[in-house]
Amino acid sequence: MLALYLAQIVNSGLALGAVYGVMALGFSLIFSASRLINFAQGELLLLGGLTIMSLAGVMQLPPAAALLAAAVAGFLLGRTLFSTTLGLTLGATPLRQLMLTVAASLVFQGVAILCWGKNPLMPPRLLPLPDLRLGLFFLGRDTVTALTLAVAAVIVLGLFLGRTRLGRALRATSQSAVAARLQGVDTVFCHALSFALAGALASLAALAVGPQTGLRYDMGLGLGLKGFAAATIGGYTSLGRVFAGGIALGLAEAAMVLTVSGEFKETAIYVLITILLVAAPREHDERP
Repeated sequence: MLALYLAQIVNSGLALGAVYGVMALGFSLIFSASRLINFAQGELLLLGGLTIMSLAGVMQLPPAAALLAAAVAGFLLGRTLFSTTLGLTLGATPLRQLMLTVAASLVFQGVAILCWGKNPLMPPRLLPLPDLRLGLFFLGRDTVTALTLAVAAVIVLGLFLGRTRLGRALRATSQSAVAARLQGVDTVFCHALSFALAGALASLAALAVGPQTGLRYDMGLGLGLKGFAAATIGGYTSLGRVFAGGIALGLAEAAMVLTVSGEFKETAIYVLITILLVAAPREHDERP
């Protein structure tokens, strides 16, 4: 019986944790480049997922094309968010910029309601990956899909940041924007790039979470808060630790669903998040 509980926790926890981990990577990218928390990250996931669902339905996209379209759609949404909010107020106070992201999230939610309505929508499984059995543990196809997308995102993002000129410019901006400007780096472009990449990550996360829970107009806030919590747990500095923070949060949530109650899941997980955020080391809030 215990082994069965553990197997269920691992299967459900990894599926959710992979989504939280990808969302956390987006929070980490923007915070590192701009020292901002983007509370519209969850709505980027929602709009990206709904856009791809509609495109896939109309154009009958194959899996590879759907992945590329999701990344491009998210990239453009993130770039649009920066151009219409933070890009116009780069010298504003952090509180004003933070509230702009909150306002943008409500606008994006309104756009989703106008275009797709309030009823939950179930997107198709665009990546037809099979179930996987590892010893006693059984990973369903949704879990395999979420993990595959998440691990691929971590690897590609790591290679981009470490091996490309643009990635090094983004890292230089995150370490010191003033020093980066003195070295000829266009820091405004790097800020915009961080938002665009975070949008692409959110859109890819939508491909993972959509077939699990469906896409609903009010789902962005919850996913965004959990992604933010995962990024804080991971410390913002390392892609691996940030992703691991998402996995840990997903496993904790799955354990609560099975051991406490599904009805109290949200309350219990937000209590846990509050405890973790209060207990997080102060350097996580200072500088990546």
